[in-house]
Amino acid sequence: MHCSAMARGVVILLCGWALASCHGSNLDVEKPVVFREDAASFGQTVVQFGRSRLVVGAPLEVVAVNQTGQLYDCEPATGMCQPILLHIPLEAVNMSLGLSLVADTNNSQLLACGPTAQRACAKNMYAKGSCLLLGSSLQFIQAVPATMPECPRQEMDIAFLIDGSGSIDQSDFTQMKYFVKALMGQLASTSTLFSLMQYSNIFKTHFTFTEFKSSLSPQSLVDAIVQLQGLTYTASGIQKVVDSNMLLFLRIWSALKPGCHYKTHMPWWVWQRVWFSWKELFHSKNGARKSAKKILIVITDGQKFRDPLEYRQVIPEAEKAGIIRYAIGVGDAFREPTALQELNTIGSAPSQDHVFKVGNFVALRSIQGQIQEKIFAIEGTESRSSSSFQHEMSQEGFSSALSMDGPVLGAVGSFSWSGGAFLYPSNMRPTFISVSQENEDMRDAYMGYSTALAFWKGVHSLILGAPRHQHTGKVVIFTQESRHWRPKSEVRGTQIGSYFGASLCSVDMDRDGSTDLILIGAPHYYEHTRGGQVSVCPMPGVRSRWHCGTTLHGEQGHPWGRFGAALTVLGDVNGDSLADVAIGAPGEEENRGAVYIFHGASRQDIAPSPSQRVTGSQLSLRLRYFGQSLSGGQDLTQDGLVDLAVGAQGHVLLLRSLPLLKVGISIRFAPSEVAKTVYQCWGRTPTVLEAGEATVCLTVRKGSPDLLGDVQSSVRYDLALDPGRLISRAIFDETKNCTLTRRKTLGLGDHCETLKLLLPDCVEDAVTPIILRLNLSLAGDSAPSTNLRPALAVGSQDHVTASLPFEKNCRQKLLCEGDLGVSFNFSGLQVLVVGSSPELTVTVTVWNEGEDSYGTLIKFYYPAGLSYRRVTRAQQPHPYPLRLACEVEPTGQESLRSSSCSINHPIFREGAKATFMITFDVSYKAFLGDRLLLRASASSENNKPETSKTAFQLELPVKYTVYTVISRQEDSTKHFNFSSSHGERRKEAEHRYRVNNLSPLKLAISVNFWVPILLNGVAVWDVTLRSPAQGVSCVSQREPPQHSDFLTQIQRRSVLDCAIADCLHLRCDIPSLGILDELDFILKGNLSFGWISQTLQKKVLLLSEAEITFNTSVYSQMPGQEAFLRAQVSTMLEEYVVYEPVFLMVFSSVGGLLLLALITVALYKLGFFKRQYKEMLDLPSADPDPASQADSNHETPPHLPS
Repeated sequence: MHCSAMARGVVILLCGWALASCHGSNLDVEKPVVFREDAASFGQTVVQFGRSRLVVGAPLEVVAVNQTGQLYDCEPATGMCQPILLHIPLEAVNMSLGLSLVADTNNSQLLACGPTAQRACAKNMYAKGSCLLLGSSLQFIQAVPATMPECPRQEMDIAFLIDGSGSIDQSDFTQMKYFVKALMGQLASTSTLFSLMQYSNIFKTHFTFTEFKSSLSPQSLVDAIVQLQGLTYTASGIQKVVDSNMLLFLRIWSALKPGCHYKTHMPWWVWQRVWFSWKELFHSKNGARKSAKKILIVITDGQKFRDPLEYRQVIPEAEKAGIIRYAIGVGDAFREPTALQELNTIGSAPSQDHVFKVGNFVALRSIQGQIQEKIFAIEGTESRSSSSFQHEMSQEGFSSALSMDGPVLGAVGSFSWSGGAFLYPSNMRPTFISVSQENEDMRDAYMGYSTALAFWKGVHSLILGAPRHQHTGKVVIFTQESRHWRPKSEVRGTQIGSYFGASLCSVDMDRDGSTDLILIGAPHYYEHTRGGQVSVCPMPGVRSRWHCGTTLHGEQGHPWGRFGAALTVLGDVNGDSLADVAIGAPGEEENRGAVYIFHGASRQDIAPSPSQRVTGSQLSLRLRYFGQSLSGGQDLTQDGLVDLAVGAQGHVLLLRSLPLLKVGISIRFAPSEVAKTVYQCWGRTPTVLEAGEATVCLTVRKGSPDLLGDVQSSVRYDLALDPGRLISRAIFDETKNCTLTRRKTLGLGDHCETLKLLLPDCVEDAVTPIILRLNLSLAGDSAPSTNLRPALAVGSQDHVTASLPFEKNCRQKLLCEGDLGVSFNFSGLQVLVVGSSPELTVTVTVWNEGEDSYGTLIKFYYPAGLSYRRVTRAQQPHPYPLRLACEVEPTGQESLRSSSCSINHPIFREGAKATFMITFDVSYKAFLGDRLLLRASASSENNKPETSKTAFQLELPVKYTVYTVISRQEDSTKHFNFSSSHGERRKEAEHRYRVNNLSPLKLAISVNFWVPILLNGVAVWDVTLRSPAQGVSCVSQREPPQHSDFLTQIQRRSVLDCAIADCLHLRCDIPSLGILDELDFILKGNLSFGWISQTLQKKVLLLSEAEITFNTSVYSQMPGQEAFLRAQVSTMLEEYVVYEPVFLMVFSSVGGLLLLALITVALYKLGFFKRQYKEMLDLPSADPDPASQADSNHETPPHLPS
């Protein structure tokens, strides 16, 4: 019947899932309205328009010849789309209609733009863009702009200055003429005039601008040119072309004045050139136009030669006249640095745009196209002497907005792609809004890539995004001052290539008509695990800088997600009266796409975490780029709830927001607390008793207005008793468990239910109330009338916790009067020996003579050498189970430690008594002084003041284990032989001792030696002590023998020691013997032998003794090692007898000779010396007699058969 941890875990997990489903979802993804068309790029843009229609753009659909882009009218009620038939202006060629769509706030007008509307102007194709303004019924109202602008008429006067010197072959000169004719053909237009002059050291104008204009066959003017031959006067030729030739006349005239040191040969042709040069080329009388762009093309094959003028004299005049110069060098001469430098001087700066080199005249054809491009400046390049394009490539309508003053069209290509926007007021000339003419750093910024409107503090503002500004992007706010739009504030991106400002969205958070936030998308912002971000930027103050606060991100794992590619205000979908936003990420999940919903957090902020993520794969596996366009804020399904339109590749999906319910939860208990008679059951057989009843009430009402009437919802709520506890103290009577789940279909109103609660066992913790937790979620099938599943509004209670307390066992209901006492002993231990006693066990007794004590706690204070190890219960019966929980607590003092033990938490009942043992580890390195002080105090949450019974302390004597060793050394004198007959009286002897400290601490010791020195008044050993020099002081005293009858004692054991001899007692005091210290002591002196005769012994053992002593009230030798405190060294003394060698040798020789004579006589008597073998050989051959036979049988043959 008890709740297990796993069961509760399942309940909590289910509750968490349910909460996510009801609170995290605001859009219905089960039954979206899907629009699908096979048109190319259908879904690229989408806008909610009117009360029940979607307008979808397909800008790449080819509708007819020279016409791209189609708009579709989609009805949510039918799920069908129809193409919108519009009158497209003929001049709007391939405009990509629908690349941007925008509706005004009251849904009365729709602006559809095609920024790629083209117009061919001569050899160039310009993209100005065009938009269509549609009415509430999608009828055509007007084109914006009303007409396509005329082609730019840039008049150009192009003069050729060709080299006709003698260094050029006739064939090469012909190739040069072909090149001039071809270039004239490529650059020819109604606004372009040509003239040509040939130079060597002679100058000839072959045709002027006037002659070219009046010629019926301009090409023939070139055919008639004949090469002049002569020197190369390039600088003079340029001077002749420039319309300031009177300056040359003045220079030459000054050179001819008397007294001038400059001398020159002035032929007649120079005078002719001086007087008539004012009439040639860039002069109005020769057809040059003041409004035309002046271009000079110089063709030469080498450096100037013998030219009286320098380039520094003529080039500044050409610059002043505004002539753009192109220099064409032909041949190998320009490989030389000086020649190349001259060519660069002829051409305008920068030289890479105005200077050309070819290897020969035939190769001139290869640069015709390059020169044409440079002259027309297709990319709008700009230099000091040439102007850039202004609005020829503006692409108006790349983004758009409908302001109160008129349509606003983003023009990203204006002024060399610096960009800007056009405002088209009614019946007035358009206004171009930009910063490109004031700041040169706006080149290629693409301002107008995105457009938004704002109304802040009574001022209308225009926000333009420039995502390529200095490669990081920026967004600028423009306000109108004195009919001029000026930039007010700006904010810049931080990452190169992020496209900060590619999308914009102005948000009115509280729907008061004033803009509160600007959302700025940076879809190419790159992080390692996600791509794209959106900055939340509150509107700036009057004088404060504009800055952004919160940054919104998509889900991890999508570095190419393009989060922020599309933004829209969704409206309030969670019922908190704050606007919510939707953000598209079409690149997520390998371009399947996703849309995120973010809730408003305050008037100045958006919640950083999304409330819902809808993926394209979640809706259909066929969807691609889901989220590339968004439109929200309108109720298209006529249910009173806002809808979200999401564009994908070839699809548009309409997602409905869910109806909101606000649920209030209340829980009441009867009775309001659990009675003592129910939960106090110790000492009797436990039975299941009723704890009371819990009444659960749900109040359901609408969280936001809608048109759905009485909405019913399938509600699930999970009840759990004592969640988080291993064993629940209460259970439900219905389930006999600690959990209960209900599923009900509820409508609006109040819904209550009463549940019975039981206590299955005796309650130990009667202080903490029983917790009843309810988790609620809206689940189940959609309502049949709406096909929508309601969601919980913000502010709804999806969980609630109620407490059921226990009745207190107190005379005063609010406060119990406990009366605690504590005492302890050291469990029979008399002395604590540090080092040999690894543990200290303390027997503690706690009692309560008053009312119930809550949160009873015993605290122990002890020195730092001790540490808490464990606590155990005493083996004695208790009326209540004894529960102990101890832990170490900090004291803030290094020398003091503390541990606390909770006794029968939470209640130590009236009259209870508890005995337990708490054990401390004793560090072998601890220093506790000579006495250990242990203190204990008892406290509780009853807030009763401390008494003499609640505090107790006790002291315990302390000793420290030491391990000191004294040992004999093997190199001591062990044995002496002596002879009294030889007069040996004494020898030098040594007894060596070594002292070691193997203790973990240093200590003071005394080393004592006892050495026999006299026996019955006769000297034994004249001994001295050689001790270490480390501050060791030694004293000596003579001690009499213990037994006066030495003869009796030595006959029992042949040992001479201090028991029978007078001894010298030496004591050496060592004040501090360090850890692992080692000291050597040597007893050394002459050992006499005269005393041995008194002992009547041949062998006597001389014995010295040593002993270590210390303060036994402080130290104690390690148990079992006491024998190492004493040692002995012995020397064996042995007397030997000396004999005379002469007498010994005489008696030995005589005795040996007598013994040899006796042996010889005996052998002779036995016949050992008779020789019988010869006689046996002399006997005759005959049978031996039986006796001989018998004797021979007893002889051993010389060899035995094998």
